[in-house]
Amino acid sequence: MDEDVKVLSNVGGRTLEQVMDTLRASGTDCAPLRDLSELKGSEEILTLVGDDRWVLKTIHELSCPEQPLLIVGTELTRSFLTSVGLEELKEAAEMMASGEFVVEEVTLLKVIADGRPVDFAVNEGALFPAKQAMLMEHSLYVDGELLWRDRSDGVLVSTPMGSSAYSLSAGGALVHHAAKVFQVVSINSIDLTRRPLIIPSSSEVEIAEISCGSEVELIVDGLLRTGVKDSVAFGSFERPLRLVKIRGREPVSRKMEKKVMIAEELLALPPSAKLVKKVLEYEGPLTFEELLNRTALPERTLRYALTALTARGAIRRLRDHNDARKRIYSLKT
Repeated sequence: MDEDVKVLSNVGGRTLEQVMDTLRASGTDCAPLRDLSELKGSEEILTLVGDDRWVLKTIHELSCPEQPLLIVGTELTRSFLTSVGLEELKEAAEMMASGEFVVEEVTLLKVIADGRPVDFAVNEGALFPAKQAMLMEHSLYVDGELLWRDRSDGVLVSTPMGSSAYSLSAGGALVHHAAKVFQVVSINSIDLTRRPLIIPSSSEVEIAEISCGSEVELIVDGLLRTGVKDSVAFGSFERPLRLVKIRGREPVSRKMEKKVMIAEELLALPPSAKLVKKVLEYEGPLTFEELLNRTALPERTLRYALTALTARGAIRRLRDHNDARKRIYSLKT
């Protein structure tokens, strides 16, 4: 492999040292990335080592880097973003050194709220009422043509990569990540015939004529939030996300199969657990006290819901770095 490798990580200490040593042992010329100015261009490979949420946040902070990304996951579960897990890195580094890898390009969403550019989306852009238990009316336009007027809990537009994230649990289809399409999902529509809509990624999508009894928020990848008054437009972002994939690693079909199995298991959850899962999807990671406030569930019921979600591998519990006595709950992607 002729490319230089820069390493950026949210894990330190011995784990980071092991990553660097493993890459160097395979003959790879690598160095930790201390400043973004050190990135020379698309001929380098940028290695991101961390959990899914940190990786997603970093991609946004780097404004979708032009460098191919080797994503080393630190979690037991493997998302569609992940190239390899920590335990697979030694074999993967040797394969990369011998050129046994490809760079895949993933289509991203351009997001424009009320006429102003907001950001790009790796997974999805979603519109929800700022207050829970309220319906939102909206019109969907694709390439200027009105396709529906609907009342629902919200609406999202997802990329193929994002079809395995929140879109899937909201009733969307599971789309192969290489497909050149976007998906529109009206969430819990009062129209029982409403179904997810698959459209070409060359299309311009607009959610307009928004009406709601509360303010409406646009949430991008569960990370960025902004208020919306009139409309949100979506289209293809100016450049794709470039991901390093090691030949012979877990195929896409297997990852898709796992996602479907998890989704089927979650159908049997009690209503309280489904509510907690939906709140975590809307809000992102929350403490127990924050979940009590958001869901208005009795404390005992909330504990039961969290236990049920944990047993099915739907959520994870992390230590709050600001207060060791507290735990933070987040979805597994």
